[in-house]
Amino acid sequence: MFALAVPSEALVGRAIAPAAHASVASHVAKSKKISFHGSYKGTITLLMVGPSGSTATTVTVTALHGTGPGTDLGTSTVTATGSAAASSQCDELSGTGSLTGAGSKLLLKVATSSSSEGCAAGTSTPTSVTIKGVAKVTGGVGKFKGATGTLSFKGSFNVGSNTSGSTETDSFTATVSGPLTIKG
Repeated sequence: MFALAVPSEALVGRAIAPAAHASVASHVAKSKKISFHGSYKGTITLLMVGPSGSTATTVTVTALHGTGPGTDLGTSTVTATGSAAASSQCDELSGTGSLTGAGSKLLLKVATSSSSEGCAAGTSTPTSVTIKGVAKVTGGVGKFKGATGTLSFKGSFNVGSNTSGSTETDSFTATVSGPLTIKG
């Protein structure tokens, strides 16, 4: 049989370790869920791309800029770029964008898929175009640091020409909404 004598001072020293462990546990990141909603109006600049003098085969959004209210952003801005084929009346679209306000920002990406598309009301111009789809949150700044989620968007604008090489700036409206998880 073996016995081990432990001085009482050593026991006092061990009492510190659980307190340090409790401190580590208090720093575990907590997340909160919010329901985001934003409504924006602004301008969209389009470039029609394709063989010179013909109907465009691709539409490139060179700039989209709008303002409006957004959850936890207050009056905020939306900016984006993107593109879509112009091969049929409804085409898949893709792009990147951000929602910025109140010292915070959400970064978004729309990947080309059948769930995100732009649809022209007619087969010739001028015509109205509606967009709808989903944007993945790829990051955030400020109160949206560590944000994740997928936001749905829908909007509309009018287009005057689909002649390759033409550029135009039109008015647009759009809404963005969905659940976000913010790590804090």
